[in-house]
Amino acid sequence: MTKEPEGEGPGLPVAGIIPFSATDWPGRLTATVFTQGCPWRCVYCHNPSLQDVGTGSHEFGEALELMECRRGLLDGLVISGGEPTMHRALPGAIREAHRRGFPVGLHTCGYAPARLAALLDDELTRPEWIGLDVKALPADLPSVVGCTSAVAERSATALGLVAETALRTGMEVQVRTTVWRGGVVDRNLGELRELVAAHGFDLVVQQARNVDPEGVYRLPA
Repeated sequence: MTKEPEGEGPGLPVAGIIPFSATDWPGRLTATVFTQGCPWRCVYCHNPSLQDVGTGSHEFGEALELMECRRGLLDGLVISGGEPTMHRALPGAIREAHRRGFPVGLHTCGYAPARLAALLDDELTRPEWIGLDVKALPADLPSVVGCTSAVAERSATALGLVAETALRTGMEVQVRTTVWRGGVVDRNLGELRELVAAHGFDLVVQQARNVDPEGVYRLPA
């Protein structure tokens, strides 16, 4: 079983920092941090070096210092992964960013709805924007990310949780998925769109890059 790092705020394991991004939070210019560790193994994952849990090569404080230096130039800080919600330090990291006056965007696959609910229930740790990566329909999820059917059913509740929070608080949301030609997500894309639309969102579809016909990522030659 993967061991989760303990601690708050600066203890968040950061594998990398992008000092300027125009793509990680639609309509905003951000700095983006990538946390180390992910519980899933998506067949098309193009950054497998982020999968294993580790201490990371950066401190979260570095991202906060960067935001301070660019105060007024950047619109917010995005926390991506890996999967940020697997780390117990995430709430403290968001809380500290908010304390300094920085809006926060969060990328998550929703694998741990209970943790996500706790994050969203507290206005001090609730992101201003969430990019929710709905990997597949619940029945298809195990074949796409390598989880169990029980985990797939549980993670499916994250969509409703995020939708309810957005309606209640005005939190911004983007729901997205990744497809490859002829793959299970592609074949059932219409049903997935309907599921997402039932919660009030349009589904943003991304194409997997550098994958074989089975959707498995291959390093470019």
